[in-house]
Amino acid sequence: MSNKVFFVTNASSKTGSLIAKLLLEVGKYTIQLGTRNPSKLSKFHAQGAEIVHVDHTLQSIIEAFKNVDGIYIVLPALIQNAEQVLIENYIKAAKETNVKHIVYLSSMDVDVKSYHRHKEYEQMVFDSEIPYTILRPTWFHENVVNYHATSVKKEGVFRSSAGDGVYTSVAIADIAAVVVEVLTNPKQHVGKIYTLTGEALSEKQVAQNLSKVIGKEVKHVNLTPEEHTTLLKQTSVGWKSPEEFANALVLLDKNKRDNLFNVVDPTLEQVLGRKAISLEEVLVENASAFKE
Repeated sequence: MSNKVFFVTNASSKTGSLIAKLLLEVGKYTIQLGTRNPSKLSKFHAQGAEIVHVDHTLQSIIEAFKNVDGIYIVLPALIQNAEQVLIENYIKAAKETNVKHIVYLSSMDVDVKSYHRHKEYEQMVFDSEIPYTILRPTWFHENVVNYHATSVKKEGVFRSSAGDGVYTSVAIADIAAVVVEVLTNPKQHVGKIYTLTGEALSEKQVAQNLSKVIGKEVKHVNLTPEEHTTLLKQTSVGWKSPEEFANALVLLDKNKRDNLFNVVDPTLEQVLGRKAISLEEVLVENASAFKE
């Protein structure tokens, strides 16, 4: 067992869980998983991870970060008050405990108008003077499953306001693999900002992929931004603020429509030394979600 200790924040998140799985498979390090609900991570405890109960307070985070070498930071989606408090406390705690490396999950759209504040949070990481690696992934392949499975299953369509825009997307599993590579080989990646993309597709091509995978025709229905906002407010069950969620996705679709994210960056494949996971592969893995 290596004496290196890695801490995964928000470890029950989609990326956090996959990172935990991959780090445990390596088997050389002490893996600490931060959560406010330890019961969600019991399976990882059984595999050898240390489950750390941590809340948003600075003192709790300082206790959690003691003796940690590298931390992975992912903030809760679209909960901006919590984001602000967390990133401030994460950085203060990392400085207090002499963390050697921060890996921060940002977003590809930091330089355009968006609904989050990753640009501001990245600057806080830079200003901390702690060695860092910034990861800027694009739209997740898995969002096709998360946001469109119900309408595809029931109606054979999915709806957005992205028009004919071409945009990149990436598999969460590939993001997790990059995080593990960056954490475990920090010298190669410190000071780097990595844009993470898989492939570039239009909504029409997404529909073609869906049709192929599930064996029935799937069509994309393009909505006006106003129609899309109304639909999302009605269907965003489970979000604390349906309006905030709707506004964020409609703004993202505007950026897609304007082809702001249509260039595939080679960084992910260079870092991993393999091809990126395709949307089709993710859809095949989740095909049952689209079928009656």
